[in-house]
Amino acid sequence: MPDIPMPRIAIAVAFVCLFSTAAGAQRSVANYPVSGGIHGLYAEPIGDFRKYVDRGWGIGVDGRWFPAAQKALSIRGDIVFLNYGRFTTRECFGSGCRIQIDINTSNNILSGTVGPELQVPSGPIRPYAYAVGGFTTFWTQTSAEGQNDNDNVFDTTNLRDNILSAAFGGGLRIPVADRVMLDLSARRHVNGRARYLTRDSFGDGSATLPLVRESDVNMWTYGIGVSLGR
Repeated sequence: MPDIPMPRIAIAVAFVCLFSTAAGAQRSVANYPVSGGIHGLYAEPIGDFRKYVDRGWGIGVDGRWFPAAQKALSIRGDIVFLNYGRFTTRECFGSGCRIQIDINTSNNILSGTVGPELQVPSGPIRPYAYAVGGFTTFWTQTSAEGQNDNDNVFDTTNLRDNILSAAFGGGLRIPVADRVMLDLSARRHVNGRARYLTRDSFGDGSATLPLVRESDVNMWTYGIGVSLGR
């Protein structure tokens, strides 16, 4: 079985969660107190993290369960995938550069969190706020591919660091159709300290080992997306 890069796995999981949540919400929101949504995300590093990383982009999926037949307080779970740098270089193997391969390097962040959310359950604009905790993984993955994109020659994880993390955030949900809302959000990630790689960690490619950064890795993410259900 081929080794599938982690970013592709994370994106696939996010879309599976979205479609499962959407289907479940439309079929059974009248019977089950659940909601869910998906966001496109822009990440803005702050503090020491900003010295080494300018920005990131990604996707977030959330699910919410409302206990005790009410519509204001829910238990929220999130999965967030961010990429803060991806680049490709072309290298030669063999004498006379008879074999050319693309070296693809991707710097990624994956978070999974859970916690309470409080929302205004009705009205044309519905503010909400939440606080969550869980884990965050920073990892950099490099793959070597032939000129045919399906030819994966090598695939390796250059560095991985798993840390406990927390976040708090909020936003506005604006109904646009039956059980469908535009969702605008902001989230403060409190990740603490982690080890990670950046684009310049590999220099000109002559270094034996990449330069590992270590700092607090806090950030803001801003999202726009769709919420389904309550």
